[in-house]
Amino acid sequence: MEGGFKSAEAYRATALLCRQQAACDPDNSWRLLGEAERWEYLAEQILASRQNRAAEGAKSVIETGMPRVAPSQPKTMVTPPRPPRYG
Repeated sequence: MEGGFKSAEAYRATALLCRQQAACDPDNSWRLLGEAERWEYLAEQILASRQNRAAEGAKSVIETGMPRVAPSQPKTMVTPPRPPRYG
């Protein structure tokens, strides 16, 4: 979940840079402000999905009394290498 927050933070920082560039470049400000809106939208999507997952986890705990855990990947057997054959 930390990764989602950091991504949203990075998207917002990118949006801020776009706004700063728009202030310095009036000819392209419309494009840069549009990009800033897009980055803000993406940040909001990440945070909203994070909140939804947290709410689903809380709902699972309330309903079952146990936290919801993602299924683990099946363990695969690693076959040791065969010794070389001589002769």
